[in-house]
Amino acid sequence: MQLKSASACSARGRLPLPGKSPAGSRLCRLACAAAAFFAVLSAPGRLTAQTPASPTTPVSYSTMSLDQIAERLRAMEELNRKLAGQLEANSREHAEQLSQLRDRYAELSRRLEGRPATAEANEATANVAPGESASPVPDYTEGSFTPFAPAPGYPASNMFTGSRFPLTASFGPGFRLQSEKGDFSLNIHYESQVEYRNWSQDQLPANDGFFLPRQRIFFDGNLTKTIEYEFAINRGLNNINLLNAYLNFHFDDRLQLRMGRFFTPLPYEQYAVSNYWLLTPERSVFTSNLSLNRQVGAMAWGYLFDEQLDYAAGVFNGSRNSFESLNNSVDFVGYLNARPFQKSDTFQFAKFWNVGTSVAYGRQDQSPVPVTFRIAGGSPDTNIPGPATTPFLVLNNDVTERGERVVGSVHSAYFYKSLSLLAEWQYGFGNYASPAQPDAVRVPYSGFYVAGGYFLTGEEIERRTRLKPLRPLIPVKSDEQRGIGAWEFAGRVAQLKLGDEVFQAGFADANTWSNSVVTTELGVNWYWNEYIKMYMFWLHGDFGDPVQFRPGQFQKSADMLWLRCQLYF
Repeated sequence: MQLKSASACSARGRLPLPGKSPAGSRLCRLACAAAAFFAVLSAPGRLTAQTPASPTTPVSYSTMSLDQIAERLRAMEELNRKLAGQLEANSREHAEQLSQLRDRYAELSRRLEGRPATAEANEATANVAPGESASPVPDYTEGSFTPFAPAPGYPASNMFTGSRFPLTASFGPGFRLQSEKGDFSLNIHYESQVEYRNWSQDQLPANDGFFLPRQRIFFDGNLTKTIEYEFAINRGLNNINLLNAYLNFHFDDRLQLRMGRFFTPLPYEQYAVSNYWLLTPERSVFTSNLSLNRQVGAMAWGYLFDEQLDYAAGVFNGSRNSFESLNNSVDFVGYLNARPFQKSDTFQFAKFWNVGTSVAYGRQDQSPVPVTFRIAGGSPDTNIPGPATTPFLVLNNDVTERGERVVGSVHSAYFYKSLSLLAEWQYGFGNYASPAQPDAVRVPYSGFYVAGGYFLTGEEIERRTRLKPLRPLIPVKSDEQRGIGAWEFAGRVAQLKLGDEVFQAGFADANTWSNSVVTTELGVNWYWNEYIKMYMFWLHGDFGDPVQFRPGQFQKSADMLWLRCQLYF
């Protein structure tokens, strides 16, 4: 019985080759040895010593001794080891060369594009706060979509190969993860408000106590340079609810498209000023009761004429502070805000003067929001319970909104050095109906507010946004000098009035409630640093007619001491 030649065995992969597993090599050697052994046993006659044949000469294993076969196998195994070692050395050398090429590519890209080094870019990025710049453009994104300083580019081929991108981490404000080129990012922000309310003794049923108006976590960033996103959750009463959820397609500063749930662009004090930077703890009585707040829809917006004009226009599902459409129609909402002297060298004092308007129009067929009109209440998405506020008008349970609705405003905002002045005239109407009044009745409403603030400690602002005290009470950086923080004296007068039709049509009880109120707020904002702010205010509400606080007892006014601590980063 003849054995096949060693060369044939190797050609078919039965002998160990470079790159094969050790287990496979041992199995192949055992098989060859066993075949040779049985061939020897079956061959006639005794094995005699033979001179080893040359590697190129075919060998007949039947004429070889067992020792010669083993020696030949050992020689082939040694050759395999040498080949495997050479292959491993070549692989290491190739990896080193590839790494050097990548480093050289990144360095050349940095030189050609004039980009700063990664460390410099991270340092520059860490010092930029959302919305902080020399431009007086209002903060329409609530601190989202922080622009990132450019950084050295990762090889372009990795954009399409599915490779993972290294991330850099930083803080200030918020926790931030971003890719080297800034194409991908995730920012995490947190807002917490804790407050104490103390009403005058005869303000029953309004309650004194501690409350948590807002506890919110924001996740925002970008997926590629064009696609931005935000997802935010809010602590509700005994639950957690969705606050914001939208995509923003940032084609250009002049044209952006936002889709999802977010603030409608109406009015100025809601759309252009985030709740973190308000002069007073909450927005005016008209806005907090009748503004559309957050809705689901789509909106085009941007900045025109070298950022001297802001605009926004969109369609929304109509229901105030809604998650879904409660009727078949949609609302149109439009907004304009101009800074006519922003580029003027002559009127420097008017550089940060804003003037504009906003309006919403639609048709409604749904339960009214709100049913209860209050003072000292936040917008419908805050967590201020009814007993912490004072109602002045409550609609009957069987009332519905039915027909056209208009909400609009004309605003002006002026900022000069340490001074802030904001004013807005608000107007509109809604159509209401009830079983006793099946034909819808138009109820007009109007209001205004005038608010002002002045920094007693010398800080200067260009708009309502994040403020860094000149001498923080609790320094953020170790090299900052401790001081008394930033102190801002602030006040506001606001009014809301609904037409007498609300009583004449039987939508509310004129003997119990009032259809108008004027609120006055005075106080101090104390900024410990750029993340912590304290509100210390007194609020007075004056009703057009006495309102019922408990059966048989009426009151013409309400007063409250208002203390709030706010953290936002």
